Amino acid sequence: MKCWRWRSNRHRIYLFTACAVLFLLSKYISSEKERVDEEDEELNPVALQEEEKVFSATAESKIECEPPGSIESKCTADNGKPMRCWKDEEDVYFPVSYLKKRFDMTGRVGKDGSTFELFTSYAKMRTPDANYDPLGVFGHFSTYSVETRDRVRCISAKTNVPMSTQWDPVPYYYPIQIAQYGLQHYSRMKLESLNKTDSEVILGVKSNEWKGAAGMHETTERLFFNDEEKGKVVNISAGYSLANAGAYVYLDKSTDLHVVSFDWKPYDGNASFTVLAKMKQDDLLVLINYVFSEGNGKCVWQEEEKSFDDEFIVQKPKKDGQVSYSYSYIGSKPFGEWSTVTRDILVDVARALSSGENRKKDDNVVLHPGDVRLVSLGFRGQLAVKQQIFQREEQHLHAFKSAADWLAENQDVKGGWAVPVERSIADRKLVLPPGWHSAMAQGHGISVLTRAFKHFDDEKYLNSALKALELFKTNASDGGVRAEFFGNVWYEEYPTTPGSFVLNGFLYSLIGLYDLSKLESLNSEHNSKIQEAKELYSTGIQSLKQLLPLYDTGSGTIYDLRHVALGSAPNLARWDYHAVHVYLLKWIANLEKDDFLSKTADRWIGYAYGKRAKHN
Repeated sequence: MKCWRWRSNRHRIYLFTACAVLFLLSKYISSEKERVDEEDEELNPVALQEEEKVFSATAESKIECEPPGSIESKCTADNGKPMRCWKDEEDVYFPVSYLKKRFDMTGRVGKDGSTFELFTSYAKMRTPDANYDPLGVFGHFSTYSVETRDRVRCISAKTNVPMSTQWDPVPYYYPIQIAQYGLQHYSRMKLESLNKTDSEVILGVKSNEWKGAAGMHETTERLFFNDEEKGKVVNISAGYSLANAGAYVYLDKSTDLHVVSFDWKPYDGNASFTVLAKMKQDDLLVLINYVFSEGNGKCVWQEEEKSFDDEFIVQKPKKDGQVSYSYSYIGSKPFGEWSTVTRDILVDVARALSSGENRKKDDNVVLHPGDVRLVSLGFRGQLAVKQQIFQREEQHLHAFKSAADWLAENQDVKGGWAVPVERSIADRKLVLPPGWHSAMAQGHGISVLTRAFKHFDDEKYLNSALKALELFKTNASDGGVRAEFFGNVWYEEYPTTPGSFVLNGFLYSLIGLYDLSKLESLNSEHNSKIQEAKELYSTGIQSLKQLLPLYDTGSGTIYDLRHVALGSAPNLARWDYHAVHVYLLKWIANLEKDDFLSKTADRWIGYAYGKRAKHN
């Protein structure tokens, strides 16, 4: 890499910025290499070689990129702020840390380790397919992974939808995340149905596949019989202590088959089941217990060590090479009735390992297919299990239906899905008490429900989607999501008073209204409500065209308009939110065939690549 002396001062600054970043990266990688050598003796040799390549190339670049003939000096910037700098006969060079903060720039060493790439935006600008199907893939949600987000505490074993700790440490149901979870799995299901057939194995059909172990005080019993409804069934009687292995089936060793599904009938609250999994990296054994317990408000927790008495003993939370966690499982049906269980063990293990009370954001564990091998599935207490244990690669249909069912079953009398925790904005200048509604949740929910209605041919989903329209007609001051800005109707993601007018939430709400407006029904009452969705969507589009310029800074976009209502500084959108704005605006521009919206989105894409509006 050779450093050229360009006449343009701006180019000199960019060149030195790259050199300075390379220098800082070399120092960082050097320290990281030392840390890795000290802490991780089993570092992948290939990864180590790649790291050494980057280190070597970076170090060489640092040497060649030192400003020729420069000397360290003292400088000031921005009204006297002191800092180190370097200067030669013609130019002055400022630290990259200052330039990065001052100009919101970012960069990285290329994959070959010998080039440096400079970016205005750290987020990739993507645009949607122009041919959007309201019943098809939802945007780029097939790339989402809601269940691995650090603020998603677990996928509830009770409802099979995410529970969040986004604004409260106690896990709660956040409607936007639940809807996004459903849309994610629906989109993947639609895409993967075109490309592959899901692999599946069936275990436990033969009686000799069911093993039994002696409990601490009882002997596990297994009684096999034919049920008129379920066919082959095993009736199990085993000690309910988690220390009891109970009756179990060995699972398939394929690391791709991490979803387990079965039918069971627990007779009382002492019944439970456990999946034993083995981590590929360090052979750690992880027991995931699903128990009839509320877990003190937790949805997953590590089992605490308890002493034993004459009645029971609970397994220690951690032995050599083994840990034990429990999920709160409260069946959707009463004891003594059959129900179906489907769990993605890969996700459950990751959420369990991330569930420490004093966890930090960096503690979030993300596992991928191949990281875990399932060992066995065991049952305790008094229960019956159908002799068909399924192992699959994915659970897209189940996850989608779980989200749609939650939305249909948890809609309030206003037609919304209330958020049960407080939300504060702008240093608590705007506060929403628990029980508030969101236009983004309403829009996402409608997008899930319209797809569920068509996929499952069940009118309960359509009725729920139509009911969700009511809050779009209800003012924010009355618990709805409707607001006005200079006479223009706006659907509020956070319906505060005064309004905040968040852009991305408004755009997502329009997509939901569009999805519903494209449905067809033979029912005249349904068609009347679908017409309402069209009118609400059309009103929102008119407002978007009127107010969109207010979100354009000339070099990026604004997240919301709180500065207008509060007289505060503008809340500039991060580059990742700017990318969302671009994607959603292009999405709607394609739907409307609107040149103004499309050109605005193109201009916003340009901002991400360093373009700026002209100045006088």
